Amino acid sequence: MSLFYIILIAVLVFLALLLGPLLFGRLFMPKLTLGMFRRFGKWGAKLLNRIKPDLDLRLMVKAGNRYFRSKFAATPFKRRVLFIPFCLRPLDCPTEVSPDEGLICPADCPGCPVGELKKQALEMGYGAVYIVPSSRMMKGKGLLPSDKFIGRKLKEHSPGAALGVVCTWHLRNRLLKNHSVGSKGFPPEGDGPKSVVQGVLLDSRNCRQSSVNMEDVRRVMAITVEDL
Repeated sequence: MSLFYIILIAVLVFLALLLGPLLFGRLFMPKLTLGMFRRFGKWGAKLLNRIKPDLDLRLMVKAGNRYFRSKFAATPFKRRVLFIPFCLRPLDCPTEVSPDEGLICPADCPGCPVGELKKQALEMGYGAVYIVPSSRMMKGKGLLPSDKFIGRKLKEHSPGAALGVVCTWHLRNRLLKNHSVGSKGFPPEGDGPKSVVQGVLLDSRNCRQSSVNMEDVRRVMAITVEDL
């Protein structure tokens, strides 16, 4: 069998796996789906994104969430880290930004979704919560690129699990461009501790006062083995 037909069959299998949620409302074989994304992600993106922009990323996040869900749920809250994007803050947010801590959110400003999430996560017992800044949007403050900031904090805490709220632009152009997630979590290379991951996508790519389904974030944030 020629290489062309091998690739064609692989692409067709890949598409069949991804069409599961569209046709049946259920994702089949998430581990295989993630493997196919790593191998044929660019080709799949060209086809899927003709149906709907960023459909490939939404299906990939769905596959990753399903694959890691049980391990995430089994991880104690004290060994979880939550990353929230700066773009969820209100436009009149008065908080300062630190190269080491990100946005220094007091978590008590009335009606602020960022502060509410941070407060709820810490009350649950989360090991750490970071509001991730943007070196691209906040120039001159000595900030790391957002993906490197996240990577540094994961190495610093070595959490068992990490929950990230992210937009599709940041996922495609920062996290997936410079990093990858293996079958045991992040980082995929080496013999060190791994962090299993869960993700919730923002409603849009708006870098100023974006929005997210808060109930989805809270549901994932609070999940335990009793919820499976």
